[in-house]
Parts: sequence; structure tokens; C-alpha cells
Amino acid sequence: MAAARGLRATLFLMGLFIASAWAASGLFEEGPLRAYLPADNAASGWTKEGELQEYEGEELYTYIDGGAEIYQEYGFRRVILQDYKNAKGKSVSLEIFEMETPAAAFGMFTFKRSGGGKTVSLGAGAELEAYYLNFWKGRFLVTLTGFDEARETIDGLMGIGGVVDSKIRDAGAAPGLVGALPAKGLVPGSVKYLKGLLGLNNIYSFYTSRGLGFSEAARGVYENGATLLILDYGTADARARAWLDLKAHLAGSDKFTAAAGGSPDVFRVLDAKGQNVAIVESGPRLLIGISPDPSASLSIVGQAR
Repeated sequence: MAAARGLRATLFLMGLFIASAWAASGLFEEGPLRAYLPADNAASGWTKEGELQEYEGEELYTYIDGGAEIYQEYGFRRVILQDYKNAKGKSVSLEIFEMETPAAAFGMFTFKRSGGGKTVSLGAGAELEAYYLNFWKGRFLVTLTGFDEARETIDGLMGIGGVVDSKIRDAGAAPGLVGALPAKGLVPGSVKYLKGLLGLNNIYSFYTSRGLGFSEAARGVYENGATLLILDYGTADARARAWLDLKAHLAGSDKFTAAAGGSPDVFRVLDAKGQNVAIVESGPRLLIGISPDPSASLSIVGQAR
């Protein structure tokens, strides 16, 4: 009996030690997403309405018909949904997406925001547009949707969002590649962080997948009208192989034509819309400037080198 009690005490102490280590490392955030849902009246006047829904992994295709692929490209884990209502009949729908990494959550945030909304103080970054609010924090992307622009609805978006924000402990950080975008002239809200071809094609299409197996990418739009794409392949060797493949496609495609001028280390083409595309190799990266103005496309890749 004494030995059994001793074993139980040892196991209990081990459990406390493991729990403390998990708490310190943030691993308790691996628990159920429902722990992040605001309780009734946690946001004053707002209570849960209807049953919550949860989807994990490939189940996302059941919830988002035709739009799940981009979440999967960034790295989707699971999502929980809960509607809220207030006494005046206003409604707010809350979605909490858990992604694989903070970079994935940041990327989906940049993909979903329009860049034309109002920046608000929630999470690690937030944008409010009409009756639609997105913010990201740690591995989580939080989307709140109202159904009108009434003051009570906006207050509900912010109040419910604030409660969720307070429950997520790890703020995370934006991917380092985003910092490679030159700050001078960068249009606020224009930054996009990409993890694959689906996201890239939403921004700019090269009409191929050849040479576009990058590990991550960033996009910024500038006040001079230029767009800068930075494609990172991880190593200079991987970038060199990819560039040979992409350059061969551009040289033989009917969507692009050779452009004169520039320097020997800059590859230049005109796309089907008459935009000037300037491409420079830089270590593990391709720097791509796109603009109707040839000097602007060359200038932006020059700033990024």
C-alpha cells in the first residue's frame, strides 16, 4: 500500500512538472478551440446563439466550398464557429481559425484583408471594414462578421474580438521576409505574405508553375505605382535552378515579350497588359518589380537589393 501511494505521489508530481512545462511553452493552446470562445455577456450584452461548429483538416472543404484550398496552402489545422446576438436583435458570427504557425496565420490575414479598411488595436494586427473584422495573433486568425453597419454591430465586433484577443497568449511575429520589403513609399495595408502558387496567382500570374516552387514570398505595393514581389527559395542553388526554369518559360511564352534597356543583371519583359516586369537574382531570392512605368519597376528592385 505504501509503495502504491508512493507511486501515485510520484506520478502526480511528474504530472505537475509536465503541466508547468506546457504552460510555460504555450502548449496548452493545443487544447479545444472552444476555450477561446467568449462566454455569454463576456462582451457586454452579447450571448451565444445556436450550436457551435468545428472543422479540422480536410473537413474544411465541407465548410468552405471552393475556398478551402488557400487555407490549406498556408497551413490549416482547425476552425470553430459560433454566432452571437444581443437584445436588440443584432448578430455577429465568430470564426477562429487555428493555423500551423504564426506565419500561416499572418499570411491568411494578409490574404483576407482588403487593405482599405481601418486599422484597429486587436491581436498582432487587425483591419475593420464595414461590418467585417479580421485579426491575427499567434497561430490564430480571427474573423468576425456582422450583418449591418449599425453602431451596436460594430461595438459587438470589437467587444467579442477583444475577449478572444485576451484569451490568446502568444502574440507571434510577422515573417522575417516581410521586413525585406523596402519601407520607403510602401502603401499601408498592401503587404501580402504567400506560401504557394495559389496565393501568388491571386496577385500576379506568370501563367505557369515552372520555377515557382518558392518556400515563401512577400508582396508590397508602392506609392509610385510599382509592385514588388520577393520570392524566397531557401538557398541560392535552389533559386538558380528555379530561375533557369522560369526564365525559359518567360522567353518562350506568348504572354510576355522581351523589353529593351536596363542592365545585364536585370531580366526585363513586358506582360500581356503592357506592364514592365524587371527580375533580379539576389542570393536565395528573386526580386520582381512590376509597373506600367519601366523606371519604377527597375527602381523598386534596386531598392530591394
